[in-house]
Amino acid sequence: MKAAIVLSGGAARGIAHLGVLKALQEQKVEITAISGCSAGAIVGAMFAAGYSPEHIFEIVVSTNTLRALRPAWSRVGLLNMKKAEEIYSVYLPHNSFENLKIPLTVNATDLYNGEIIYFSTGELLKPVMASCCIPGLFEPIIHNHKTLVDGGVLNNMPIEPLLNQNEFIIGSHCNPYGLSKSPKSMASLVQKALFLAINNNSQSRIKQCNLVIEPPLLKNFDPLDIRKAKEIFKVGYEFAKTLKVGEN
Repeated sequence: MKAAIVLSGGAARGIAHLGVLKALQEQKVEITAISGCSAGAIVGAMFAAGYSPEHIFEIVVSTNTLRALRPAWSRVGLLNMKKAEEIYSVYLPHNSFENLKIPLTVNATDLYNGEIIYFSTGELLKPVMASCCIPGLFEPIIHNHKTLVDGGVLNNMPIEPLLNQNEFIIGSHCNPYGLSKSPKSMASLVQKALFLAINNNSQSRIKQCNLVIEPPLLKNFDPLDIRKAKEIFKVGYEFAKTLKVGEN
């Protein structure tokens, strides 16, 4: 079975995409095109480059990569993505959409024009990093004279590049909304509200997928806690494995 896949953003929960991709491979589903946002952009870029889900997982949870996710403060008081970009440049040295083995599109948000920007050609790493720049936490990335932040601000489920070009589209959505416990701080409350807003812009797009993979247990994991990476991977894998995707 051949299928395109759209990978949502979701911070640490995005590791579930790797479990989903592993399950799809085991069911002989051939991924022919990928569109990804934020964490889904990173997973999509690595998978499109030919890395296995297991290898990507090892890279993501490696010591150096975890350090890259906690980069130095920038001149404007926000974190920047420079160290993360340096790490991923080791695994994606060609730094080019054209050299990927599977066509990939990633999205980011043009901060000043309020527009969704899609990238599928040219330089790879800067658009991928821009797609991950959570507003208020990471410094925006300047690319092609545009100031870019996280793609999830306007479109956390970027299915549009896949429409009218693929017969079957799988949506891997790693942000099921639900409170596993009551917020205990203002920061926690703001985070929950942000993810609710992001989920809201995904709902109409989720409905356009032929099949949606959204493990409900992911709501039990903090989107910013990568320490539960193994459990998150397993949740994605176990849920996707039960769907018998190749039989749809």
